[in-house]
Amino acid sequence: MSTAPMPPSNHPHQNAGSPGGPFPPPPPRPPRRQGWFGRQSEAVRITVIGAVIAGVFSLAGAVLTSALTDKGEGPSDAKAPTESITTPPSSSGQQPSEESSPPSTAAAPSTASDQESGGPSPDDSSTAPPPAPAAASYTVFYPKQAMSLGLPPGSDLGTIDFDAPATRRYTDEEWDRAKEEAEQSDVPVEADLTYQNTLEGYLSLRNGRNAAQLQPTDASEEAADCARAARVGGFTESSMSKWDLPAKTVLCVLTDKGNIARVVITGFIGGNPNSSIAPPTQIALEVTLWKPGT
Repeated sequence: MSTAPMPPSNHPHQNAGSPGGPFPPPPPRPPRRQGWFGRQSEAVRITVIGAVIAGVFSLAGAVLTSALTDKGEGPSDAKAPTESITTPPSSSGQQPSEESSPPSTAAAPSTASDQESGGPSPDDSSTAPPPAPAAASYTVFYPKQAMSLGLPPGSDLGTIDFDAPATRRYTDEEWDRAKEEAEQSDVPVEADLTYQNTLEGYLSLRNGRNAAQLQPTDASEEAADCARAARVGGFTESSMSKWDLPAKTVLCVLTDKGNIARVVITGFIGGNPNSSIAPPTQIALEVTLWKPGT
C-alpha cells in the first residue's frame, strides 16, 4: 500500500511567529513620543507646576478684590494682584505702558454743588466779581448860593426850585392846578421844597425827589458823598413849629432833574422857638448844586 503525503493544514502552527516557526516576528513598536513637558527634567517640571499654581491663586485674588471693590468694601487683608503692580519709567525717558501710566490730570467739569456753593476754579473768570464801577463825576452848577424860603400867610405856600434856581409863591388854586397838570403830563412840579401853614410850618419834599438830613458834624462837602446820602434818603417833611431843623442842618437833595443840591440852613427870620404855633416866617439857605458829568 502506498502512503500519500498529508496535505498541509490550514491552522497555524502553534509555534508560528516563534524564532523557529515558519513566519517572521512582528516589528517592534516605535518608542512613544513625549511632549515638551515630558522632555523636561524633574526640576523644571516642578518649577512650571509651581508657577501655574501661583498664577491661579493670583487670578483668584484679583477676582476677589474686584468683587469686594464693587461692593464698596476694602478688606485690609486683600492684596492687589501682581499683574497690577506698575513700575516707574526708566531713566532713559521712555514713556510707561498703558497699564502703568499715571491717572489723567485733566480738570473735571464743575458740578452742581460747586456752582451752588460758589466755589469756582481759579481760572473760572466767568464767576469772578465784576470790577467796581467808576465813581460818578459831578460839575458845579452854582456854589454856595444864598437863598431864602418864606412862609406865606393863609393857605398859600412858598416853593423853591434848586435846578433853576428860583422861588415862587402859589395860591391854593394855583398849586392845585400845577399838580393836576403835572399828573396829566407825568412830569413832577418844578418845586423841590414847599413851605406852608402858618401854624405848623410844614417844610415838605415834593414827589419825584429824594433827600437826606445830615448833622453838621458828619456832613461832607463832596458831591459824591452828598449824592450817596441823597439816594439813601430819609427826609420827607418837618414841622418847623417844633424847630426840628436847627441852624447848620444840612439837606442833600436829589432833584427831579437828577442834580444834587447841598442845602445848608444858615438861619431863621421871625417865629418864636418857645411857642408851638409860631414857626419861622423865613428860612435862610446856602445851596450848592452839582450836575452829573456826561
